[in-house]
Amino acid sequence: PVLIPLSGGVVLVAAWGRLRFSRALAGLTVLLLMTVGFHNLYWVRSSGITATSLGDWPAPFGIVLVADLFSALMVCAASLAALAVVVFTVFAHDRWQEKYILPIMLLVLAGVNGAFMTGDIFNLFVFFEVTLIGSYALMAIGGGQLQMEAAFKYVVINVFASTLFLIGVGLLYGEVGTLNMAHISQRVAASEEQGVITAVGMLLLVAFGIKAAVAPFHFWLPGAYTYIPSGVASFFGGVLTNVGVYAMVRVFTLVLGHDANLFQPVFISIACLSMGLGAFGALAQRELRNLFSWDIISQVGYMIMGLGLFSVASLGGAIFFMVQYIPVKTSLFLCAGTIEKLCGTGDLSKLGGLARVYPILGAVFLIPALSLAGVPPFSGFWGKLALVQSGIAGASWESYTVVAFALFSSFVTLLVMTKIWQWAFWGNPKRNYPPVRGSQIMLIVPTALIGMCTIILVFGAGELLDI
Repeated sequence: PVLIPLSGGVVLVAAWGRLRFSRALAGLTVLLLMTVGFHNLYWVRSSGITATSLGDWPAPFGIVLVADLFSALMVCAASLAALAVVVFTVFAHDRWQEKYILPIMLLVLAGVNGAFMTGDIFNLFVFFEVTLIGSYALMAIGGGQLQMEAAFKYVVINVFASTLFLIGVGLLYGEVGTLNMAHISQRVAASEEQGVITAVGMLLLVAFGIKAAVAPFHFWLPGAYTYIPSGVASFFGGVLTNVGVYAMVRVFTLVLGHDANLFQPVFISIACLSMGLGAFGALAQRELRNLFSWDIISQVGYMIMGLGLFSVASLGGAIFFMVQYIPVKTSLFLCAGTIEKLCGTGDLSKLGGLARVYPILGAVFLIPALSLAGVPPFSGFWGKLALVQSGIAGASWESYTVVAFALFSSFVTLLVMTKIWQWAFWGNPKRNYPPVRGSQIMLIVPTALIGMCTIILVFGAGELLDI
């Protein structure tokens, strides 16, 4: 999963400007990645965890890539989102943008999959940087004033987060003498300098929190995803934010899970703050992509809720929520990009009656929107139900508090989706919208296909939760 998109991205750079070849190769690369990803999931499900020592150096000296159920699930979800975004990019963006987006997106995908699969905490940092370097380039495509301002903030804030991450890794290595995450987990609990370990935990919490855009480190995200190309925003919104959450779950269960009681109140506080701020921030917006960007903050809060409750059931619910969130959020950002392409704007006050003119687009929006709000029987409902049930089972005032925030934020999210439907899709058209012609139908196809995943997950919800 690392080598396939990395190789594809390098070949696309070598084939610079040959659009037909680049489109075909990008599509084939992501399809091959999906095939390998689902094969890995099947293999790990039937045969157990699989590890590869690069260069045949054994742990803890060598770099280890590990396929377990968690990483294999995330690779599958990311590859599905990447396929939809690649198809959308081909039909939605100008040729000069497409020439840059396709190779860089594959290189970013290699970094994302590396972060999912690494068993070495320093190489988690390395793959983060591979992902971020590509994302810096994607943020700058277009070069408008507002976009460059948002890109500059994105770079500065993420460099700061990476610095904290690197300091934390250095302190951790100085204390336990290894970088292999499984090896660290054995030595951390026996360390005599628990104060240093706590300091490392706080540094990593801030670093991952910035990358995941949890409150109160969320301030950079809404502006960053509003002005970039819509295909890039879809990939960032659906996949990239999840990398930070994945790192938090992986590190604070495996590496620093020996003293969960220390970080549980912090995670629960962050979850409550993120769910509330994100939901109300989204309710106040009128521009579609800005609205969906604020909602990312709220949805990340649900994932952190599972980490804060720190039980088998809550972590299972959080991982289920992460997996189903990727196609749901990707589909909604693609919907926003399709509306911008067809109507020339994503401002809700300038839209109306889209369901009459583009009924298929209305249906494509409605399914992931209801899932995002947690309406049964869609996939978001099962993720939130698992988290709420685990919170009630916690039987403490902290767990009851975070459950109350989760339920209330879900209700506000439903109001937000209702607002979009009422303003953009309901009623009579406010102006003459152009008909869908020729290749424009391909804007809706990838959006519909990735949105259908949330329906498939409804029928596989029990199996996925069991995994």
